[in-house]
Amino acid sequence: MNDGDKNSTKDNKTEAVKPKDMDPKDLPKVPAFQDEKTREYMVSTKEEEPGYYLLESKLKGFRMLFPEDGEYSSYLSSRDENEEIIAFDSYDKTKNKMLNAQIEYYQGVTFINNPETMLDQISSENGFNGNFEKLENEGKDIYIAYKKNTFENDKNKYNFSYRYFGYIKSSEKDQIGIVFSFMFRCPNKDKPCTLEKDNLGEQVKKLVKSVTFLNQEG
Repeated sequence: MNDGDKNSTKDNKTEAVKPKDMDPKDLPKVPAFQDEKTREYMVSTKEEEPGYYLLESKLKGFRMLFPEDGEYSSYLSSRDENEEIIAFDSYDKTKNKMLNAQIEYYQGVTFINNPETMLDQISSENGFNGNFEKLENEGKDIYIAYKKNTFENDKNKYNFSYRYFGYIKSSEKDQIGIVFSFMFRCPNKDKPCTLEKDNLGEQVKKLVKSVTFLNQEG
């Protein structure tokens, strides 16, 4: 097994030369590496699995899978001592599927410890009145829900989106967690839209289950 095979969301090792320090000509020919801002977050040029690479937050708080066609969105992203927001967009042209994602990482804050408070807040922000599905995963508890939104004034014939949202709480250390949002839509009215057949929930679960908190010690 080579070093690339050993690299995973559970492994803090990185390549000797990070992707951000490499010549773009030597990087994978996908947006995650060809976009200058996005490759700053990429851990390795090795695929974790087909179509996915490994992202690490700049606070070094977590790692997760990142789609090869994903591009960092600086407009919605920010970072300070205890919070890091990573927003990215991913467009699959073959499926006419746009993903707008936002990952909000928190550390050293007490509010992130309380699932009831967090889920009430997330429900309010998304106009959601239902229940969250709870997934118990290694080192974390995941709460996830989704909602279909229809935009009455949108002239696009695909005037709807599916938004998956929720909360990830570290089960090993207090005051560490993530709030997430993944919105899918079909931007091109001249192409088919297959969102209802695309198992979007499984795609989101793959991403949130891949989250590994890096600072669980202590």
